[in-house]
Amino acid sequence: MDYYDKLREKLDLFPIGFPDSEDCMKILRVLFSPEEARIASHVPNPPVMLTAGRIARKARAGAGEAERILKGLYERNLIVSVKVLGERRYTLMPAVPGLLEMQFMRNQVIDERRAEAGRLWDESLNGEFGEENYGFPTSGARVIPINRAIDAGQRVYSYEEAEKIIRKSGSVAITDCACRKAAGKCDAPLDVCIMLNTSADYLAARGLARRVTVGEALRAMERAADAGLVPTTTNTKPPVQIICNCCTCCCATLRGVTALGKPAQTVSSNFKCAVVHEEKCVACGVCVEKCPMDALSISEAGPVIDESKCVGCGVCAHHCKTGAISLVRKSNAAPFDNSLALGAKMMLERGKIPRVLKGIAEDLL
Repeated sequence: MDYYDKLREKLDLFPIGFPDSEDCMKILRVLFSPEEARIASHVPNPPVMLTAGRIARKARAGAGEAERILKGLYERNLIVSVKVLGERRYTLMPAVPGLLEMQFMRNQVIDERRAEAGRLWDESLNGEFGEENYGFPTSGARVIPINRAIDAGQRVYSYEEAEKIIRKSGSVAITDCACRKAAGKCDAPLDVCIMLNTSADYLAARGLARRVTVGEALRAMERAADAGLVPTTTNTKPPVQIICNCCTCCCATLRGVTALGKPAQTVSSNFKCAVVHEEKCVACGVCVEKCPMDALSISEAGPVIDESKCVGCGVCAHHCKTGAISLVRKSNAAPFDNSLALGAKMMLERGKIPRVLKGIAEDLL
């Protein structure tokens, strides 16, 4: 086993892993030099964090060499580094959401290497990496409905309201959508990826996001809705770390439904679109044109909704000029309490927990 294989195996231990595929191995070889892969393959997975000296001993490398390489990997946002009691320590981050997205955020220059990584990332989502993202019952992400699309009088729970999520967050920042920047398949606005709380602080400090006011973030959400983008966040209750506004041609979350034919229910909100005011429908077809999930068609009687594809985003209703279509509640399902509970469920479904425990033990030795 070479160092790239070992690094891939460590990245595969995250809830959304990094499968043993040709595309995934190519991505690692593009982003990591052989010397970097050798050192990175000995960087621990969270929650373990080690000093450069400990990593050097595990890799049987010189302390100076290991520290130089680790610093370079951190500066290129390929690993995480924090100071613990004044001592710098290192740990890995997942491929997604993690090191791949960080190559394409705000202020990142898309050089030849990053462009090739983005192309490979986009292609990999149609294969084994896509199955790792979408092929299991529990999704790491969920759709948030656009508030104005919800039928009047319906109760909306706090975790379903993007505006409340943003207003209650301690820090707010905006960065470029990594999925669209990497894939480059559409001209939808890039600067609509809303980072919150500790993620906002970390990315802003790294120059990868721009701190904004709540008002600026809400205006970005409005621009995204007008562009037909779907708002998604982590499948957890607040506080959450991100609200992503993305498209189905580029999004690493939504493509599972549109490209791989996975059930919409794995990422959908608690709502579905419905024609609630039939007398207002003029069968103009705007909702069909705007639906990002291809869940709508038109008949003489008006829109026909394919509920197996509808994710309850509200884009159709947002663009309905006559107010004929709205979102109606279909369930009251709550997201996971926190990221630890979500990650544990995802790893359990993927059969990773024994490997994860073994990996932690090896990192600590």
